[in-house]
Amino acid sequence: MSNDAGSHGPGPHDPGPPGPGERNGAAIATIAVVGLLGLVVSVLAIFRPADTGPSAGDLTYATPRTTATQPAPPSSTSSSGAVADQQDVLPATELRPRRPGIAPKAPGAGRVGPVGRQLRLRTQLVLQQEPTSFRVASLNVLGASHTGKGGNKTGWADGNTRMGWATSVLQSSGADVVGFQEFEEPQFHTFLSRAGSAWDVYPGMSEGRPAVRNSIAWRRDTWQLVEGATTPIPYFHGNRVPMPYVRLRNIASGQDVYFLNIHNPATTRRWGDNERWRDLATEIEMGLVSRIHEAGFPVVFTGDFNERDEAFCKVTGSGAMRAANGGSVGGSCAPPANRGIDWIFGSSVIQFANYRSTRAGMVQQATDHPFVVADAVIPPLATGG
Repeated sequence: MSNDAGSHGPGPHDPGPPGPGERNGAAIATIAVVGLLGLVVSVLAIFRPADTGPSAGDLTYATPRTTATQPAPPSSTSSSGAVADQQDVLPATELRPRRPGIAPKAPGAGRVGPVGRQLRLRTQLVLQQEPTSFRVASLNVLGASHTGKGGNKTGWADGNTRMGWATSVLQSSGADVVGFQEFEEPQFHTFLSRAGSAWDVYPGMSEGRPAVRNSIAWRRDTWQLVEGATTPIPYFHGNRVPMPYVRLRNIASGQDVYFLNIHNPATTRRWGDNERWRDLATEIEMGLVSRIHEAGFPVVFTGDFNERDEAFCKVTGSGAMRAANGGSVGGSCAPPANRGIDWIFGSSVIQFANYRSTRAGMVQQATDHPFVVADAVIPPLATGG
């Protein structure tokens, strides 16, 4: 039974109805509590995250952030420890980016609408009002396992020694971003010890040994990491291996550029004919390039393609990409004269100059591939090809 004094007479221990002063005090206390609750609700409403729609990294809008995301503190496995919280750019069957953990989101799927493109361009107008100039390189450093115990390259210096030479070549070239292939764990650590805090690397060791073999490095005084991810491509026997791509922001101009670095499988006596897997790999890679262009960003595509004319024709055939060493852009395929299997490609809006492919000096001691380097200029408000 209820003991409500308002419904029943006072019991032997009931204090009886409150007096006028007590009623006024209770009313004041009630008003104070209600007011306090209202204040708490208002404060929570102010600080509740707003529904702002797609993130700045979403391909639907692809609006560059006005302030570049700072890399996470260095870790023991990567020079920056910085890896994006990724979403798919390609369908899930083709792109499964890993998540070792930093803040900014990698691009999501979708196409850029007219409103999104205008918003991106207006933001870019504020950020970038001058050309973006940089020097890009590509280098297969000959994996340490090839010249170690049981390796197939006898008579060569060990991987650490050779990576020291390769680092000297890179630093003396003036390049500020490079795509490494066959960049194995010992060579990664040697590069960090030689390059110090001047360079950053993705993915480095942040995703383990399979991923470090194809990494992208850049000078921290020239570029800031916005986001990074890997896309799996078929290698020997069709086994998938991760290839990296990063969105970097040029500190001087504010221009965002994507860099994609790959190593497609060779045809060898041991591993057989891998033409089928190279074709599929290039198809996946160009699908990613197309999506980056649809988002309105220029892209630079470096790597050991293990193909000469065929790789050139596949990459430049649509007219959206050009080779740093010349040749046709779209239409009938006319490769440049000085071509090998190591390439630098870029969106057709990018102007290349001073291309060089060399095996001279320490290069021939460091690796069995040439060092490939070129200057690049992107005009203000540049978008994909």
